[in-house]
Amino acid sequence: MNAKQPLNQQGQEAYSGSIKNFSKERYISSDWSTREWQAVWAKSWIAAVPVSDLNKPGDYVVFDLGPESVLLTCNKQSNVQAFYNVCQHRGVRLVNDHTGNTENFRCPYHSWRYGTDGSLLYAPHQEGFQEGLPTQTLCLPTVHCDSALGFYWINLDANAEPLHAFLKDMIPIMGHYEFNNMTLVQDQTVSINCNWKTVLDNFSELYHVHYLHPQHRRFVDCTESLSECYEGGHTRVWVPGAKTDSLFSTPDKPTDLLTLQLEAFGLDPAQYEGKVDEIQAAIRIAKRALEETEPYYGNFTDEELTDVMQTNVFPNAILTYQPEMLWLMRLRPHATDPNRCYLDKLSFERFPSNTAQPVHESTDNFKEKGAEHSGKHRRPERESFDYSDVIRGEATMTETIDQDLSLLAHAQKGMHSAGFEGCWLNEIECRVSHFHEQLDTLMNHSTD
Repeated sequence: MNAKQPLNQQGQEAYSGSIKNFSKERYISSDWSTREWQAVWAKSWIAAVPVSDLNKPGDYVVFDLGPESVLLTCNKQSNVQAFYNVCQHRGVRLVNDHTGNTENFRCPYHSWRYGTDGSLLYAPHQEGFQEGLPTQTLCLPTVHCDSALGFYWINLDANAEPLHAFLKDMIPIMGHYEFNNMTLVQDQTVSINCNWKTVLDNFSELYHVHYLHPQHRRFVDCTESLSECYEGGHTRVWVPGAKTDSLFSTPDKPTDLLTLQLEAFGLDPAQYEGKVDEIQAAIRIAKRALEETEPYYGNFTDEELTDVMQTNVFPNAILTYQPEMLWLMRLRPHATDPNRCYLDKLSFERFPSNTAQPVHESTDNFKEKGAEHSGKHRRPERESFDYSDVIRGEATMTETIDQDLSLLAHAQKGMHSAGFEGCWLNEIECRVSHFHEQLDTLMNHSTD
């Protein structure tokens, strides 16, 4: 797969990089947020929509990012393009729904019409424009758009580097998972009263897991995780799966979550009483045995068959994955308030060819009802809610994420205190430090 070695690693051996602490202003300052938009968001590649959302002519998706709205379309030639979602007449948002299929886009205000290729097709009372109607100038302004890793990515910078150059270290470590062959089964967005980086930091370290997420010790070994840092602020962590956490004593019989994994591959949990430390190897063997009918298992090393991987693509994409599943968790800043943000969670499953149900992955999402699979899968509706809905138990994003959401707003409030000056990081938080080092580089470059 020719994956490039990371800059630094933190695992069983000490972290070889340097940890840099920083002040709280980047989380709470409106001035910082304004400068951050120009230095980061207006110049970065952002994972916008799954490739499956734009697979036939006329398909479109609206993707909102801060103050901007981007319209991604599949034109008559089946080419995917992206445009600023704004009518060139008086600046009205051209499309307000999230996704759909159409022959053309009609502005709801004065009925200007645009093709799915962004061209201006029609404007009423054309003879009334005293300076004429220059259709080449008044077409929808384009946004850079390209595909990789199962998603269409957009970049607002007219001089953006090619996407594959941006992902040069990421494609080799994720490409063989073939995310484009997975099925979107859930699409959620939660609004949170905290800065987007507060959420990103939370998903960039395992320092808190033993204390906030005790259920993890029943099916993954966070103690033996391996963190990696790459050029450009990207990071990855490997978490050994199909085993219990080595910081704690091994149980006499499989835990509830390990039991579900064993049963998913036709293994009898009773056979592993007193042998819980053999479960990981047994599941790897069971997956290898499926290679004839499910050949994608041949893509992976033994570790990849059971370990849970999380790769953070700078600035805002968090991909958690195994051979059978993917979560894309994506942070988006609020348009005006640095103390608010949005977390998107797009959940994907790989449906084996010989069954209507997905195999269980090593996450805490086992109790969630799997999507019904058929030859024609209907895209799930997007669910939008507030973090307070999660706290009240009226919405859920899995037990682990719900636990995180329960305290992130409190962390944001605490940062405003006169008694808090800034973050003081442990080497276990090396991925947090690496991200902020890249952020500082971009912010400092923008002021040169």
